[in-house]
Amino acid sequence: MKRNKLAKQLALLSAATWVSITAQNVLAHTGIRDVVPEGVVAYNAFNVSHGCDGNGDSSVGRTKNIIAMSALFPNAADPALAVVTKLDPTTGAPMGTLADLSDDIAGVVAGVGFTGLGLNTIQPNLFANFVPKIDKNTLLGAHATPLKRGYFTNNGPLPYASAPIFQEVTSSAAFSPFAVGPINFKTTSCAKSLKVRIAEVNYCLSGKASRKNPARADVWIGHLTTKFNDANVMPYSQAEMESGLVYWPTMTVARDLVKNPLDPACGAGYNLAIEPADADIDANLPIPYNEGKGGARQLYWPTSN
Repeated sequence: MKRNKLAKQLALLSAATWVSITAQNVLAHTGIRDVVPEGVVAYNAFNVSHGCDGNGDSSVGRTKNIIAMSALFPNAADPALAVVTKLDPTTGAPMGTLADLSDDIAGVVAGVGFTGLGLNTIQPNLFANFVPKIDKNTLLGAHATPLKRGYFTNNGPLPYASAPIFQEVTSSAAFSPFAVGPINFKTTSCAKSLKVRIAEVNYCLSGKASRKNPARADVWIGHLTTKFNDANVMPYSQAEMESGLVYWPTMTVARDLVKNPLDPACGAGYNLAIEPADADIDANLPIPYNEGKGGARQLYWPTSN
């Protein structure tokens, strides 16, 4: 839904002006709680700072609640389903794309995606009705177990009803937790950090009657896709997107430069970013109709029945 101009200006992060995760948590509707250290299993969370409407300002008198959320991580086994970008370490400007993370992240094999993200879902979560997204195709080939790609969660009403996230409650954030890692940088890599960009949607309305309502959802992805094609539910306008303004909930994995320093030949090094490709977002970010428990049996845009 549209935010006021000041809030949009504060929340927008261009590719050339990435700021800290802490700032994202303050300024964005949904951000990531913490920076992740190299080499550890990290317990992190989406930080949902307020509910729907008004951008967290209770003075507007609107108190619509978040009723569901969906998240997708860039860890598909097929590297074509993710976009890997090399970033300037000072400006954040893109320096080109890479086929995969095999030159930089330990355990990643050339021609295979970031399956070593180590995503693990945690319960209890934001809502009582919580359904992990599983890539069943990874039962075949190189992967012996299904790969967790993300999850969706909703507030019922059946079989459980969760505590509502009222838009006026801004002093205490709601967390939707997950775990990742351990993630390690190769000693031969010149990467200083890895920014994991996660596709995420907060839903405020569901059902066929809401499908064209601009208040139905807040969609936090870097750009429009074929299915997520309505700028009214993005945190910026079409013109702003075309000018290069983007926002992703971003989890930064920080290299331990003491235990794993850059080779002097690296100079200033570079940063990396990985995000789900459009095809992955369109296939796996929508909440499926008639899956999960109770309240998941609803139409959440852009799911069709």
